[in-house]
Amino acid sequence: MERVRNWLLPALLAVAQLSVWPGLTLLRGESVQAPQLAVGLAATASAVAVLGLRRRFPVAATLAIEATLVAEVVVPEEALLAAMAAGVAALYSVAVRRPAGTAVLVAAVLTGSAVLRSLAVYDSPVDVGGEALASVAVYAGTVGVGLSRRRWLAGRRAAERELARAEAVRRTAAGTERQRLARELHDVSAHHLTSVVVTADAARRLGESRPELTADALRLAAEGGRETVRALHRLVAVMRSPAADEESPLEERIAELAAGFERLGQRVSLDTASGPAALTGPVAEAAFGVVREALTNTLRYAPGAAVRIVVRDGAGALDLLVEDDGAAEAASGTTARAPGARQGLGSGRGTAGMRDRAAGLGGTLEAGPRPDVPGWSVRARLPHPSSAVSRNPALTSVSSADTATVLAVSALPVIAVLIERPAATATACLPAVLHALPLLWRRRTPWTVLFLVLASAWIPPVAVALGLLPSDVAWALTVAGACAVCVALHAVAAFAGPAGRTWPAVLVTAGGLASTAVALDAFGGGRPEAGTGDAGVPFLVFLTVFLTAFTALPMGGVWGLGVFVRRRRESVTRREDSALTAAVWSAVVEAHEERQRIAAELRQEVLRHADEVVVRAERGDLDGAAERARAGLAAMRELLAVLRQGAGAATGTAENAEKENAENTEAAAKHLSKP
Repeated sequence: MERVRNWLLPALLAVAQLSVWPGLTLLRGESVQAPQLAVGLAATASAVAVLGLRRRFPVAATLAIEATLVAEVVVPEEALLAAMAAGVAALYSVAVRRPAGTAVLVAAVLTGSAVLRSLAVYDSPVDVGGEALASVAVYAGTVGVGLSRRRWLAGRRAAERELARAEAVRRTAAGTERQRLARELHDVSAHHLTSVVVTADAARRLGESRPELTADALRLAAEGGRETVRALHRLVAVMRSPAADEESPLEERIAELAAGFERLGQRVSLDTASGPAALTGPVAEAAFGVVREALTNTLRYAPGAAVRIVVRDGAGALDLLVEDDGAAEAASGTTARAPGARQGLGSGRGTAGMRDRAAGLGGTLEAGPRPDVPGWSVRARLPHPSSAVSRNPALTSVSSADTATVLAVSALPVIAVLIERPAATATACLPAVLHALPLLWRRRTPWTVLFLVLASAWIPPVAVALGLLPSDVAWALTVAGACAVCVALHAVAAFAGPAGRTWPAVLVTAGGLASTAVALDAFGGGRPEAGTGDAGVPFLVFLTVFLTAFTALPMGGVWGLGVFVRRRRESVTRREDSALTAAVWSAVVEAHEERQRIAAELRQEVLRHADEVVVRAERGDLDGAAERARAGLAAMRELLAVLRQGAGAATGTAENAEKENAENTEAAAKHLSKP
């Protein structure tokens, strides 16, 4: 299909060329000399053949087609219409498939080549100038359209890459969640249940020589069981969060998280008065992860402490603060201000993970004891992506495509004046440029640009009234300048909003053009008495209304084209967004389902055994507590094996666990044997 589309345009151009020349020429009874026929057909065949290679070699194809136009010195201009159109089509491919600088350079080469050919063909400087300006208009317009298409395709490719990343995340969502939860469960088993087992084993081993160690072992078993229950309940609470949490606004997610930790015994106060109520995306996800990890550490090392969470959004970044008063540490007599006090209690991966989250966004994170008061604090600054570079919005809205469009639209009135009155060409340049210049910002402020273009259309009538321009030059500027008005109207339909809000632009544009033409007619002497007496006013009003109605039809067509472009763009964007949303939501749901499944298994097996450890230890049954701890460890390791196998890391799980148990048993025995 792609091959057919690639060669369809060259075939159509060849048929059209043969129909116009020599076909139409011969039908009119005019003769075509054999040398001209041979050169013309050779140029056409070469141009259309090279045009078929425009997608693979756009620059080379454009220059090769331009070389065939040298035949203009031998054959009439109508014999090279297909070659000229092929050159424009090839330049369009250059603008779409190559950088903007390359397209501008190739367009400049084509313009220079056209000027050189016109010098060889025409004797009049007016004709040479007209050819140069026509080339600028055609090639600049082609580059503008091609660059717009290039930007559109770049957006589609970016959307495809985003969708591919989302699909990749969706495919690995469950595995990633299993891997993350496996780390969490390993920490629980390594630090709590394992300690119960090894402590009980060491107490039994030394029981005959040191019977008092049995009481210590029972106390440690009860504490380890309770800590296991608390840790698992905390983990289950996190896993049971709704699947929609990942897509909820940050303030709502943090509030739900704080409420969950309050149910676990923490006293949490939340200050998000200046926070982003509806913030989502990477910054929100990183902020939520930092707050969750900070709260988890507080619950682990300062249970029951008062925790304060502050979220501030400003100066291009999101600032977070999570601090506690160190109530549990103060009660136990520990000093949180001692360097490394908390780091030694855990694996240290929590703080490192928070720093990684912040660094991934180009932010910073500080964690440590609070100065002068008990407690711990975590401070993070997460910059928004849009704040990385500050730019002038008026400048960023101007693109190479807009500049090329303005150049093409400016050249048309100058060409019209050059044809009408060559001596006034220089005078016409400034009004033409002022009329087209607002189009640079037509995508950003289309309504404003439309009114500016309609206002600048009054420059020729006013100049005629002041005697600065002759009437024929003003008419040429006005008629050719209507192209700028059409471009502005198209921008309103395409960028200013839905059709229901932009249709008045048709009447505004038609009325503006009609009033400009009537004013020019009155100032130019078409009706000397018009506008000066009572008899002339009704006629001017009638003429304006008539011309408005007459002009509204073509302006409606221009507006309809803009509406079509807008709806097509919205349809494509909506389809891409829908696919992306579906992929992201699928990943969220799959991860949520995996958490739910693991939470159910934890509640059914591990938590039941952990509760029994506490019960047996409180009854004084050390052997029963150790047995229940081993059963909980077995259930935990079985679940870990399943998780790691799903994540591709199941090898060696049992062997590593047994080795770790043996090492911990020896360490506990040495500790308990000390006097």
